Amino acid sequence: MIETKPFHWSFYAFVPVTLVMLFLDSKWLLAQGLNGQMLDNILVPLYCYAMYRTMPDERLKKIMLLTIPVSAIGEVFLSMGIELYTYKFGTVPIYVPFGHAIVIGSGFQLLWRAGVHDHASVIIRRFLIFYAALFLGVFWVFGDSFTVLLGLLFFLGVFAMKQRVIYMFMPIFVLFVEFVGTAFGCWSWSPKPFDFMSTTNPPMGSVMFYVYLDMIVMMLGSLWVARRMRINENAYVLEAKK
Repeated sequence: MIETKPFHWSFYAFVPVTLVMLFLDSKWLLAQGLNGQMLDNILVPLYCYAMYRTMPDERLKKIMLLTIPVSAIGEVFLSMGIELYTYKFGTVPIYVPFGHAIVIGSGFQLLWRAGVHDHASVIIRRFLIFYAALFLGVFWVFGDSFTVLLGLLFFLGVFAMKQRVIYMFMPIFVLFVEFVGTAFGCWSWSPKPFDFMSTTNPPMGSVMFYVYLDMIVMMLGSLWVARRMRINENAYVLEAKK
């Protein structure tokens, strides 16, 4: 169980910092003659580093570190490869993978709060009902068939993981970033994914990508830890033979 810790200032700063950073990358600001994306490419990694320093153990620090390259690969594939969404300049901004690490770090900070683990089953049940209603609601109102597909994958991913409660919190941060980013024109989702589905901008089911990103990162993190243990064990054996 993760040790309960107080919120760090980087958690409280998530909402205002996200608003400022995405505003800097907005189409409106670019139209005024300022390319704020260059500032984001410096400031977001610095904020990510500040949050990284708050992680309570090395395992969670590894998760944040691994999130950056894994999400960068995923971003290039999803946005520039199959074009599910497109960034303002057509390429993935440098700050975006660091933003993914910030979202995951914020989710873990919520997980540290007292009472979360004691009420995990109630939290999971209520949030799953909410997300199911959200996904079906946007399909009913807006005909968002893409979110139905992503929603099914979201639930499959959640039930495949042992630590499910973290995935109840993560979508809150994801949807906030998605709504603000698309509103400012930092990126936009294709209205016709795969040419036969329809979606909103942003799709509510986009939270699914973070679940699978975290699954990949957790698996890589386990391999990393196992490799370090083997290296340390081999070093111990060599030392003992001397």
